Amino acid sequence: VACITFDLDETCWPTMPPIDAARRAMEPLLAEAMPRSHESGALASLGGAFRALREERPLIAHDMLELRAAALSRVAEEHGEALSSQQVAALGEAFITARSQTGDHLFTDVAGTVARLRAAGYVVGAITDGNADVARDALTAPLFDFAITAADAGRRRLKRPRQRDG
Repeated sequence: VACITFDLDETCWPTMPPIDAARRAMEPLLAEAMPRSHESGALASLGGAFRALREERPLIAHDMLELRAAALSRVAEEHGEALSSQQVAALGEAFITARSQTGDHLFTDVAGTVARLRAAGYVVGAITDGNADVARDALTAPLFDFAITAADAGRRRLKRPRQRDG
């Protein structure tokens, strides 16, 4: 064994605190870029747009950044707003950067465990079905030699088969 990989959400940190922080950080950016959508409250329920787009466009269902871009564009259009591709890209990058600020949420044993593995000569990587970019956080960047997201791999996590009794 030369390489050990970790999942990120719920393995290295809890899932929701970084996502909730990213949503709060995006609020003023979205309000500025999409004032009518923001005022209507439509941005608070982007989850519905995400779910619909996963069904309508299965080829991007694995790519949260692409889904976010499509959802924001759809909501803007529904409210008579037009986002340029540059605005959509900037909003996506801002979200990923904010969502990737995970170092303050690391479970207490993660940094020490990874340090011991690296000291023992292992390559340490992250493989995640999420979209956190460990390289964008000063505390998590030095922990991992590489990271692969679902978007990098080009597919969503496979559903686990149901366990049968007996």
